[in-house]
This record gives sequence, C-alpha cells and structure tokens, in this order.
Amino acid sequence: MRKDNSEFITGFLSESGSFVRNKDYFAYAELDDIACWVIARGLDNDQEVESAELAAKSVLGYFLQRPSISRYRIRRYLQEAHRVLQAESHRVRLKASLTVIVTDYARVRYGVAGNTRLYQFRNGRLQWQSKDQSLAQQMVDGEEIAEDSLDQHEERHNLLSYLGTPNEFRPFISKKLPLYDGDVFLLATPGLWEKVNSAEMKDGLQEATDPETWIDTLEDVLLSKQEHVVQNYTAAAIFANKIFKTDPQKKWRIIKRVALILLVLALAGGGALLFKMKEAERIADAATGMFEHETAGDAFIAESDYPKALKAYSEARNAANIVKNKIQATLLAKKIRITQLIVDGDTAVKDEQFAKALDKYDKALKEMKGREDFNEPEILEKKEKTQSYVLVMQWKKEGDLLFEAQDYAGAEAYYQKARKLALETSFVTGEKELRTKLDEVASKKTGIDKEKKTLDGDKLEKQGDESYAAQDFEGAIQSYTQAQEIYQEIGVLEKVLAMERKVTKAEEKLNPPAAPPSAGAPAGQPPAAQVNQTAPVNQTAPINQAVPVNQAVPVNPVAPTYQPVPAPQVAPTNQAAPPAETAPATQPVQSPQANPPATANPTQEEAAKTP
Repeated sequence: MRKDNSEFITGFLSESGSFVRNKDYFAYAELDDIACWVIARGLDNDQEVESAELAAKSVLGYFLQRPSISRYRIRRYLQEAHRVLQAESHRVRLKASLTVIVTDYARVRYGVAGNTRLYQFRNGRLQWQSKDQSLAQQMVDGEEIAEDSLDQHEERHNLLSYLGTPNEFRPFISKKLPLYDGDVFLLATPGLWEKVNSAEMKDGLQEATDPETWIDTLEDVLLSKQEHVVQNYTAAAIFANKIFKTDPQKKWRIIKRVALILLVLALAGGGALLFKMKEAERIADAATGMFEHETAGDAFIAESDYPKALKAYSEARNAANIVKNKIQATLLAKKIRITQLIVDGDTAVKDEQFAKALDKYDKALKEMKGREDFNEPEILEKKEKTQSYVLVMQWKKEGDLLFEAQDYAGAEAYYQKARKLALETSFVTGEKELRTKLDEVASKKTGIDKEKKTLDGDKLEKQGDESYAAQDFEGAIQSYTQAQEIYQEIGVLEKVLAMERKVTKAEEKLNPPAAPPSAGAPAGQPPAAQVNQTAPVNQTAPINQAVPVNQAVPVNPVAPTYQPVPAPQVAPTNQAAPPAETAPATQPVQSPQANPPATANPTQEEAAKTP
C-alpha cells in the first residue's frame, strides 16, 4: 500500500480572529492509495448554514465514494459541492471559495474555485502557488498590475468564479505534478495570506521541523502585525517527507496496454460502445446508491442520529440528480430540509441559543406534520426541554437583578427554583452556573450576618463599659460575657480575649482580695477580725459554786492585741467549769495582764492548794 511506504504529515489551525463565528473550514482524508485535503472559506452571511463546512464535507464525501486523482473526478467533486450549496440556499445564496488537493503519494493534482490558496515549497524555496479566480489575478495575468501588489489590491476579493455562483461555474484544475522527498504544501485562506507574504512563509519554514511548528510561526507573524480587526484565518501544512517510489517501467507497460486496447476498439468501432457502457454503469451505480443512502438515512432517523441522516440523504439526492430522477430528488430534498432544521436546533441548544433552537424545532414540526418517517413526539420533547432551559435562564436573570439590588433572600429564591428545574431537565451548564450563584448569595448572607453580630457585640461591649464606669460590676460582667459569646461565634479571637480581660477586671472590682495580716500578730495566728473562738475561763470553779457577778470577766469593746493565753488548770472529775456568761462567743478574751481575774475566797485558795 502506498501510504505505508510514504510519509505525509499534516498540521493545521483555524481561528475566528476578531469575530464570533469562524467561516473557514479544513478537512482531509488519507486512504491506503490516495489522499485528499480541502480548505474552504464561506463568503455569505447566513447565520444558520456554514457554507464552507458544507462545501468541504461535500467534496470529501464524493472523494470517498469515488477516490481518484483524475482531472475529471476532481472537477466532479467541485461541481457536486457547487450544486449542494445551490440546493441549500433557502434564505440567502450560499457561496464559498475552496481549494482541494489530491495525491497518490507520488504525484499531486489540485483544484481551485475562488481565492483560497495553495503554496508548494521545495528545498526551502517557493516552487509555485495557485492562482486566484479574481479580478486582481486577471489584472496580474494581463500585466495591468504588478504581481507583488496582488495580495493587497482592492479587487482581490472580486471573484470571477466560486462555489454557489449564479453564473457558469468554472473551477481551475491543475495537471498532475510530480512530488519529491521533502516537498511542503501550505493551504491558506485570505485571512492568512493577506497578512503573511511568501517571504515570511519561507523564513518560518527554515526553522520548522514539523507542520505544527511552522503553522504556529505563521500565526505569530500574523498576530504581530497588530491589526485592529483580525479576519478568520486558516492554514494547513503538509510535509511530504517521503513519497511513494513507482516502477518507471511499469508506467510504460500500462501506456502500451491502454494504447493497444484503444486501437482494437477503434478498429472494431467499439469506442462509442465503450463510452455508453461506462455511462450506463455510472447511472446504475448512482441509482443503486440513491436507494441505499436513503435507506441508511431512514435508519439514522430511527436512531435519532440526525447528522448522519443528513449526510445520507444528501448523498441520496446527489445520486438522484445523476440519474435525473426529479421526483425522488424532490422527496429527498424535503427530508434534508427537515433533518437540517433538527440538526440546527440541536446545535443551537448546544451553543445555548435557545430562542434560535425553538424557532428551528417549530419549523421542523411544521414541516413533518402528518409524516410517519420522522419522530414527531421526540422533536416535541426537544422543544419542551428547550422551553424549560429558557425559563431557567429567565429565572436566573431575575435572580441576578435582585442580587445586584442586594436583595439576597429574593435572589436565592429565584436561583433555587431555577436550579431545581435545571436538574429536572438535565440542563448541566445551567445548573453549574446556578450553583455558583447560590454560593455567592450564601457568601453575601454570611458576611451580612457577621457584620450584624459584630454590631451586636460592640453594643454589648459598650453597655459593659458604661456599667463598669457606673461601678455596676455585675451588670458589666454580664454584658461583657454576652459580647464574648457573640465574638466567639463569629470567630473574632482578638475581641474574645479583650472581653476576657474586661471580665477579669470587673470581677476583681466586685470581689476585692483579703487584707494581709497586721504586723503585731503572732506568726500563724489569723487577724483579730477573723477569730471565731469562745473565750476560755481562767480558772475552774466547783460545780455547786457560782461565780460572783462582780467577778465576771469584763469585756473590752476594743479588739486587743492577741497574747498567748495561759492554759487553764484541769478541773476535778466531779467539777465542771461554769460557762462564762458575760463573754460573747465571737469576741476575744482580754489578756490576763490587761484585766487580772477576780481574787478567789480563802476556801477556794485552800482547795486549790490541796493536791
């Protein structure tokens, strides 16, 4: 197989520039013995159908059906793409520039319609470039303007031929060109070749080792121009590092064989017969393909695979045009119309253009009314789901307005309602956005709650300060404690510690510490004010003898300095010490030196001396 014995590497980029939509398109296919690359630029303003994509896919589709490097086939590829654009021009006239390359890995042939370009570089130098089908190119060919002014001439976009033209379509098809190892091709749309000239392309190629590196360099050169408006730009590079080597003798053997067959047919008058046989075979193949593709399209519709169904119906209609079956072509055009509306609706939903999607689904439902080959309930379900998406976005917008007005509770209610519907209808992107919005609302509400609690804590702290100043220490402690709890809840550690200090200070004022002992008190004895002790009687008396009243221990109203009290004598077993009725329990007994006890009578003294 040729592909396995050669090396062709492709790299490309396609960007929208300063615009939202990219009207350029690039695609390619590499088969075992042949390969095809297509680049296209949309020239119309249709907002629903991408003419460049439609044209490029049509060329590749026909190529895959009948791959060939012949001039006739390549012209047919372009003509069929031209007819597809004409057939799909429902709202506006679809039109596009397109360049196609076909190679058998040893030779190459290309076709051009419009002003997309092909450059070939060999050994680091520009070998040749394709010619535009424009008035400016015609003026260069007629030597009316210099060739180096072509890229910037005002008539460079005044095209004489292009896909979708209402006039006669005349694409340019090159002859077969030989390939050599190391050849490099560049496909480019006007957005690139207008700003990057061939010298800059050559300079970038010298430093490149692969297609991607070269393409990135060309993009850097384009963007370095710092244009105010950057057009859509697309570039595709093909490095033919190794080509397929053919047997030179085989070529002459084939030529001789074909010449011999033609001579025999000419002698037999079979030239016209051979042509008719080939034409009949082509028509038979087209008729078979028409029904096969239509059947395949119906199967894809049953599987709800509308993009594949659209492609199958388009191929079936092209086959119907070949066999000139106008009735079948009309029926297929109707199927294509309905399928295209569904595909456009699905694409609009994916791009979150819900109003556009609803319009497409409504038109599709209207077109399929009464038909059994389309699943009307499924399209109705698509429409209802899209209406739910619209409602989700409407509620989200209402929530956004309330959020901006700082009505966070109202915004949260709308967001919750919208998120619930998004979950029910599997609106993934909408649900994600609403989850983010709810997080923002929660953050705002948390901040407001913290500010409110901070104000409450500050108010309580101020009340505590006022109570402290008024020496209402209990009230101050209560206010400080409440403020401390609030600060603790909102995590203001600095304030929590401050309240702790203030509470401690107020408690010290409320409960001052005890005074230290006086200097004259014996060590280990408590102060006079804290003694709670019953004063002992200096001397015991007999049980049956009362102490005279005038001999009672006098009470000193002034608290005396404590002195060691002498131990009382032990009373006899049959006697008990009478209580000292004149000394209160909580008042200290006067020192014996200060107040001597009353003198006992002689009988008592004698009893005391008795052992």
